[in-house]
Amino acid sequence: MIHVMKLKEQYFNYIKYGTKKYEIRLYDEKRKNIKKGDFIEFQKEPLLEEKFIVMVEDILLYRNFDQLLSDIDIEFLSDSTSSKKKLLSDLEKFYPLEKQKKYGVVAIQLNKNIMIHHSDINQISFDDEMFDILKSNYDIDSWINKMKDSHIDVYYTEKDYNLSSILILKINETDSQQFLKTGKILKIRTLLVKDKEKGIGGRYLSLVDEIAKSNQIDYIYLTTKQDNLEFISFIKQNGYQKYGSYYNEFVYYKELK
Repeated sequence: MIHVMKLKEQYFNYIKYGTKKYEIRLYDEKRKNIKKGDFIEFQKEPLLEEKFIVMVEDILLYRNFDQLLSDIDIEFLSDSTSSKKKLLSDLEKFYPLEKQKKYGVVAIQLNKNIMIHHSDINQISFDDEMFDILKSNYDIDSWINKMKDSHIDVYYTEKDYNLSSILILKINETDSQQFLKTGKILKIRTLLVKDKEKGIGGRYLSLVDEIAKSNQIDYIYLTTKQDNLEFISFIKQNGYQKYGSYYNEFVYYKELK
């Protein structure tokens, strides 16, 4: 499941750039839906335009925030310059003691090893060397311009301020000539990963599954060059099966019904 949380800029940046790796909230009905292995998309207030996605690594429960702050170092909850007294005071302004007593509180441990950014495609530079492989195999200029005009969402990771991976989807595709099954269809348009040993590809496919479920998708499909044996082996390990061929590419799909 993908959960959305809005954060003030200060706390958004503590996670994105700093040492904060726990999001702490009341353990109310909404938070009880969050499970280990789920995704959380954090959105920066007030515009909610800057977003990133991380996976939930663990769920830790406490009676109240005082107990929680006694168990987890302050730098992992806020910032190393903060104090337990200041953070506890701030939390109690939002979450009075009677609510803490009623619901309990939760520390949601975040896996920050893979932070997936979520933005409009116009924020991405297609001059990045990562796209060279696409440019060598396809005439992609018109394709890119069409997606930019439509303000397609993209998901990506960075390393040293350069793109290290990118995922582009087409949700609820209705005009496919490559995949002709009946149902609601999601196409993986592009999945490029530089750092293959970090587990980014698998994290993306897990995210795609959750996006598909939230959109009531019946089938996910993608195309790949027939000689791309390493990628074919990877997607088969993740539940994709061969549908057929389209020109010089294979079509693979996964059924979610």
